[in-house]
Amino acid sequence: MLFDLIKRVFKRVFKSLISLYGPSVLTVLFALTQAWLFPQSPLWLIPLFLLCTIVFIKW
Repeated sequence: MLFDLIKRVFKRVFKSLISLYGPSVLTVLFALTQAWLFPQSPLWLIPLFLLCTIVFIKW
């Protein structure tokens, strides 16, 4: 019973952290990867990726 309570609390905290920091972390990783692999690529892809990740993670 106590183990189930602890498991639910950790699951809730983990989901909350993913919903809060997930889009920004993924966007930073995408921007760094894009700059490293394709240095001449346009920058407008980064905000577009941010909007897509927010939509996919929130809903």
